[in-house]
Amino acid sequence: MLQSLARAATLTAVLLLAACAPQKDARQVLPPGVTPIHYDISVVPDAANLRFGGTMGADIVLGAPMETLTLNAANLKFFKVAVDGRVPDVKIAYDQDAQRASLTFAAPLPAGKHRLTIDYTGRIEQQAQGLFAIDYDGPAGEKKRLLATQFESPDARRFAPMWDEPALKATFTLSVAAPKDQLVVSNMPAAATADLGNGLIKTTFQQSPKMSSYLLFMAMGDLERVHRQVGKVDVGMVVKRGSTAEAAFGLDAAAKLLPYYDDYFGTPYPLPKLDMVAIPGGSTAFSAMENWGAILYFEKAVLVDAKVSSEEDRQNAFTTIAHEMAHQWFGDLVTMKWWDDIWLNEGFASWMETKATDHFHPEWSVWLQDQAGSDAAKNLDARSATHPVVVPVADARDTPFDTISYQKGQAVIRMIEAYVGEDKFRQALRSYMKKHAYGNATSQDLWAEVQAASGLPILAIARDFTTQGGVPMVKVSAYGEEDGVRLKQTRFGVDAESKAWRSWNIPVRVGREQGVMTPGHSLGFIYSYAVVNTGQTGYFRTDYDARSFARISRDFAKLDPADQLGVLNDSWALGEAGVEPLARWFALAGRLPADANPIVWINVADALEAVDDLYDGDPRQAAFRAKARAVLAPVWARVGWTPKAGEIPTVILLRTELIQALGQFDDAAVVAEARARFARMDSDPLPAAIRGETLRVVASHADSATWERLHALAAGSKNALEKQQFYSVLGAARDPALARRTLDLALSDEPPITLRPVLLREVSRRNAAMTWDFLMQNQARADAQFAPDGLASVVPRLTGGTNDPALAGRIGAWATAHGGIGARLKAGLSAVEQRARVKRDRLGEVDAWVRGA
Repeated sequence: MLQSLARAATLTAVLLLAACAPQKDARQVLPPGVTPIHYDISVVPDAANLRFGGTMGADIVLGAPMETLTLNAANLKFFKVAVDGRVPDVKIAYDQDAQRASLTFAAPLPAGKHRLTIDYTGRIEQQAQGLFAIDYDGPAGEKKRLLATQFESPDARRFAPMWDEPALKATFTLSVAAPKDQLVVSNMPAAATADLGNGLIKTTFQQSPKMSSYLLFMAMGDLERVHRQVGKVDVGMVVKRGSTAEAAFGLDAAAKLLPYYDDYFGTPYPLPKLDMVAIPGGSTAFSAMENWGAILYFEKAVLVDAKVSSEEDRQNAFTTIAHEMAHQWFGDLVTMKWWDDIWLNEGFASWMETKATDHFHPEWSVWLQDQAGSDAAKNLDARSATHPVVVPVADARDTPFDTISYQKGQAVIRMIEAYVGEDKFRQALRSYMKKHAYGNATSQDLWAEVQAASGLPILAIARDFTTQGGVPMVKVSAYGEEDGVRLKQTRFGVDAESKAWRSWNIPVRVGREQGVMTPGHSLGFIYSYAVVNTGQTGYFRTDYDARSFARISRDFAKLDPADQLGVLNDSWALGEAGVEPLARWFALAGRLPADANPIVWINVADALEAVDDLYDGDPRQAAFRAKARAVLAPVWARVGWTPKAGEIPTVILLRTELIQALGQFDDAAVVAEARARFARMDSDPLPAAIRGETLRVVASHADSATWERLHALAAGSKNALEKQQFYSVLGAARDPALARRTLDLALSDEPPITLRPVLLREVSRRNAAMTWDFLMQNQARADAQFAPDGLASVVPRLTGGTNDPALAGRIGAWATAHGGIGARLKAGLSAVEQRARVKRDRLGEVDAWVRGA
């Protein structure tokens, strides 16, 4: 039934059909009956030997007498247990697979309050899990090591024994013994220090608010802090010594965002300080973590260096800060009850980062840029590897931090906000914050507030979009003599499983009101010719019949950029799936003027690069590249290498995209200019705005001498951001011999250990089979390098560069034999299958376009 819900400059409707929620798996949670109230945790790290000692004291309440207490612990060894100040007769049993330890007493502990104390030892990891080490070069080339923690999800149990579940919130008081010349940072300000002798200072931090264990944080090292007062909050950037200049951008961003969020949420930030802690290195798994009051970032995600950082880096730094700061409310102050609602944290923070960034930087067109993320979510959601936004999570270690949780979650939130209106949506969020502050909530709690504030059927809409996977499709048929269209709901999918029938309550917006919307069961009639899904805030694909598409195509150059992107993205997806001809997309791209919105041209260039990847190893690739160069030539003629006065930021982004794309398409002039600029960079430094893309073009076309120079620059750089940039581009080399040298480098002791997975991922983008064979030949080395989870933690990020189903099968078989195929790898393997289908079934259509047929 298509129901009219609003009449204004636009029309909003809802396609009303039912959907069913999936069954939930049994959660692997700790036995009930124990409530932690407060933890006192004291640690003494031995950074040089990658180990630490600790004492955990917990105030707990037992709901009934208990003979056995079970809590979480991973790679910890207990050597003393006390209860209420006494050392009882206790048996300690470890379950390493479940990451638990059980304490069985000779006599049951009575119900009520108790104080449990455990002395223990643990290990310091070299990848970002639990307490981990980062090695880097100091300003004079000296070797440095700092320590930091990363606990999501769920690795607080690697730091101290505890009840490590998000709903078991407690307060924390942390004490850390560190060398007196090192700075120690935690969630709260320092409360006291004590000289322990032997060059050690014990720092005890103020008690935290009630929070989930995964939000606890500490870092220590040769660090500096720059800060400013923002209202009642001390806002700081903590960086390795010598990097304070690069912290200015981030500190300014945080100072702007904090008052904005205070006002938006109607709940002031509740902690006395907010630190952003930037550490060297990188990760293929994450770039930042929202620890309450002490956000962890890898440097590239937050520091801005005028000599190295591009416009994209600047924008990414602002949006990443906006994302993590949004978490201080949505995730930290109010936390999901269990990991199946992780999207409540991540989808919301992703939506809020874009909203806040657009508020301060409308010139960046971030909502337009964000359509690429929504489209990526639809692509995954249209394959059998998808899962619901609210996904049943049995084991916390299987929490899906992926495109569905982030980008689909964000898209659903934006769709519902657009449907109910910004004011009512914010009113609902403020009520939600007040009701659940310092506690836990579910998706249902959030949507109930939005429905109450708006009076609209939000619970039904949200249920359909969050408790089932899949992408709705609205089929549009021309109706009447001139300007009528008919809408019908179906489902978009690219494989058999994803085409099974499902239905949704879908908010649909149409651009003009030129008729009457009449109700119907599954068909709607709108006498108004316009783009369906005006503004592209709805989460669905739109499929126009030939007549309605002809209208869209005729006026394509006049459409709003958001609608141009939406129609392009839908046409591409429908073409890949064989629902409509790919020729539609090429026709639309051909109608796009050279001065169209830069973000739209970035989308076109990205799509052409994706097609080019499918032609790798195919003799037809040269002809395709020539055609792709011709499409982009008029745009490049307008943009060129040199910025013009008054140039807007999105043109700067387009320039870097075109350099990358034309380099990939072997544009002789672009490759020659990139090489010339690289050759003279010692005397004429590469501009930061185009530095990364220029180096990537050079690296991809490198000979042995060029690769060696890039390698020497990477090894010799004292600038961590520059070092990461040089190492990353080494993996772009097309020459198989150079790619193999990069792989050898990735498992050597030379690059910072957290950058080694980045090198593997970069090489795999063009040499996936070579990368896999190399890792199979070096499994023991890889497992040791990437502990604690070993090679299995890297594998899901190595599937993006292949369309070979046989290779996907080998990777899947290996994963099955080594712990199973998780959600991220399943998504990657399904993407390989989809690319293989497109290569097999659709390249003929691309060939026809290349020939001009």
